[in-house]
Amino acid sequence: MGAASNPWFSVPVPLGGAARLRLYCFPYAGAGHTVYQHWCDRLGEGVEVALVKLPGRGARFNEPRAESLAELAEALAQAIAGGQSATQPFALFGHSMGALLAFETARALRGRGLAPSALLVSARTAPAAHGWRERVCDLPAAQFLEVIRGMNGLPQEVLDNPEWLDLFLPIIRDDFALCEDYRYSAAPPLSCPIHVLAGQADAGVPVPLLAGWTEETTGDCRTWLFPGGHFYLFEQEAELLGLLQRLLATNEARHATG
Repeated sequence: MGAASNPWFSVPVPLGGAARLRLYCFPYAGAGHTVYQHWCDRLGEGVEVALVKLPGRGARFNEPRAESLAELAEALAQAIAGGQSATQPFALFGHSMGALLAFETARALRGRGLAPSALLVSARTAPAAHGWRERVCDLPAAQFLEVIRGMNGLPQEVLDNPEWLDLFLPIIRDDFALCEDYRYSAAPPLSCPIHVLAGQADAGVPVPLLAGWTEETTGDCRTWLFPGGHFYLFEQEAELLGLLQRLLATNEARHATG
């Protein structure tokens, strides 16, 4: 089953051809796959974007949400392996929860004989440094909402609409629980380069805790900082997409000559 017909992915503009690089985009807590949909025509003709569709939201709203991040990663690795040619270059991008999920999916893919040409992790401390923050998924509703407000990740029209909040907050809370229940397990490092992206003013992702990503790969690992907080990717979208284009082009060329 190809990515375009797989319930785990949406490929709005399939390009086809084994020479094309496919970028799997993993959403952050509470988000659906459409949060990245407008990237499809902004990353250049050489990149085919596959939007990751998680259960319990969007078109899969009626499906039960995952009980662990490891469960999600295994399911995604199986879905990717089922439709991904071993000769076709692909990369994984994730923001916040999506970065952690992309990392564990890359680990799970290794057990299936597949490796991304690059792992791009945004707004997430190194996985071994996980657990330094105070747990928030168990907070009472009012306090949990204040945490979400402070992250500036929900549109104001959602925050001002009680019905929408009743719809989205349980999904966000469950996603926070997935991340806060996550337990890092030591394993051999990945072989692909890891590109680390973060907002300079993101209080939830201290810059010193990004350094540990270098331990997760035998390849290159570089960090790029952008002005802004946890959702810098909206504030600095043009600059971010420009960087992604350059990084993906470099990794596609490396794959072609490797």
